[in-house]
Amino acid sequence: MFRTHYDGLCRSVATYLGSRDTAEDVVQGVFARIWEDRAHWVVSDLPHYLYAAVRRRAMSQFRRAAVRRRVVPLLALEGAACAAVPPDADFEAEELRQRLERALTTLPPRTRAAFVLSRREGLSYAEVASRMAISPKTIGVHISRALTVLRKALLPS
Repeated sequence: MFRTHYDGLCRSVATYLGSRDTAEDVVQGVFARIWEDRAHWVVSDLPHYLYAAVRRRAMSQFRRAAVRRRVVPLLALEGAACAAVPPDADFEAEELRQRLERALTTLPPRTRAAFVLSRREGLSYAEVASRMAISPKTIGVHISRALTVLRKALLPS
């Protein structure tokens, strides 16, 4: 199974991921997962399953890489040691933090309070709801509104 499908699977995701090495890692991860679950593993259409599993894993890897690229400046701001931090990351992180603070001031008071309690203090929606004496569903609405405003305000200019 490995020898028959390995090369085709690597080629199918290499262009998407931009690297043959990364594609090989993804394909090997799928085969490793199959090997770990071999006792319970039953599939009727092997090629279809393999290509779908590799595609899903490649998309997941692509999303994780995108998140890492966005988070690097924030990690630098928090003082985390990260070897891939560009030289101007501190400046970018500070600028991003200032833009975030300005965007937060534009939010309505209750929306801002719900966002700060949830995101900065790490409280669950239920805990925020009990502190603010409103329902958890309403907290979800406030957080959703805050995130919409913040996304628009923090888009790269």
